[in-house]
Order: sequence, then structure tokens, then C-alpha cells
Amino acid sequence: MIHFSFRTARAILYFLSIFCSTHAMAWGPDGHRITGEIAWQLLEPPVQVEVRRLLNLKGESTLAEAGTWADRIRSDDRYDWVAPLHYINLPVTWQGYRKSRDCPEHGCIVEAIKTYQLKLADRSLADAERGEALLFLVHFVEDVHQPMHTGLREDRGGNDMKVEFFDEPTNLHALWDTYLPARFIDDWKAFALSEVDGMDRKEVLGAAQGEPETWVEESHQLAHSNAYTGNVDLGEAYYQKNKEVVSLRLRQGGVRLAALLNDLLK
Repeated sequence: MIHFSFRTARAILYFLSIFCSTHAMAWGPDGHRITGEIAWQLLEPPVQVEVRRLLNLKGESTLAEAGTWADRIRSDDRYDWVAPLHYINLPVTWQGYRKSRDCPEHGCIVEAIKTYQLKLADRSLADAERGEALLFLVHFVEDVHQPMHTGLREDRGGNDMKVEFFDEPTNLHALWDTYLPARFIDDWKAFALSEVDGMDRKEVLGAAQGEPETWVEESHQLAHSNAYTGNVDLGEAYYQKNKEVVSLRLRQGGVRLAALLNDLLK
């Protein structure tokens, strides 16, 4: 995964826009940190305590780094089985999730989210198993909000689509992971905190949709309406079309993750 530093700051959108719609790793590390930090700021204090206990978080540590764990273990052969759980392949014409049709035997992100929700909620399991379930759940909720994780099998979610973004060679998946956010966010933590700053937390969390099928449907729509393009030379027009989509999905992922953990760990 490419590490990047964000370049320019932006102002927070009104919190009501949080719920407006417009096979490698998902958001780059800082994208995961943003979503995790937004979620952390919205967790109820007792839930923060439980998260700290399960993940053995020390000092001022939050969920920001926890979201990067499932990408960092990709170099460990023992976790090869996790690779298909980061995404779901969907055709352009698609009428909603059906497990028997859309999720292969080796798994997909929708079923992974459901599996780790159940494990995290099961207090009969050992803390180590629940802690790992929490790490996976955080990451996959963040992943599913990146539109290219619902991309086409033929191009591996845009990984095989070579493009240039402001004359820089990349691929469509990496463009959404890192290059798009890199143009308008300078500091991941400052950005995350600014997103939370203007929220009516109770109202926002109450409006959060908690079903992974819904999140997949949103990402699928955005993948084909906004991400995929017939052009390979992408620049200002593509950036202007999609920068708010990137911001929206980072924000939505954080809010929904918080609502989910507040429910599971209360």
C-alpha cells in the first residue's frame, strides 16, 4: 500500500450530508485512520473502554491504527485466507445483494462483516478472539465504503485499469485509495476531527444505517456512476466530480462504524 501525505485542508460539510448518496487494499493507511478516528470520537465512553480492553490500547491510542491492521497482515502467509474478504465483485447491472449469487464459497466482504459482528458480540468467546474480530470488523466496514471494493472481477476492482491522474501513472483502485484524498487532505487527524466537530452526534448516530448490504449498494452505485470512466487521462474534471464522494464515504464509514460498535459493545 502506498503511504501518502495529504496536501491541502478543506472545510467540513454540513453533517446532514453524511447520509446523502451521490482486490487489493482499500483506503490507504491514512484513509483508514480518518475513518477509525471519526468512529472513535463518536463512541460512547463505556464502549471506548471496552475497545481499549479488547485491543490493549495504551495511552492516547484510538481506533485510527486499528483499521490498518488487516492490511498490514497481508505479508503473513497465515492470513492468505483473508484476501477475498476485503471486497465483493459485482457486475455493472446489479439488482441488490443475494448471498447465493454474489458471495463465492471463499467469502466476500458482506458476509465477513456479518461474521465478525457475531463474533465480537459473543461474550462466551475468549478476549483474544473477540479482539481479532474487532480488528477485522473495523477494517471491513471501512473497506466497504471505498467504491472500488465493489468493482468488476474482470479488472480486479480497478487494479488492472491503468490511468494517469494529473499526469501521474497509477491504476483506478489506487487512485481512489490514495491519490484522490491526497489532493485535499493535509493532515489525517485534523481532517477527522474537523468532520466530527460540526456534528450533532446523537442525531447523526441515530440516522446511521447499519446493514452491510446497504453500504455495498451505495458503493456499487458510486463505482459505476463516478469511479469507472472510459478515459485514462484523468485530471481536474475527474477530481472535482469525486472529491466530495471520497470525503462522504470516509465520513459515512466512521459514523456507521461508531453506531455499530456502540450497539455491539454497549
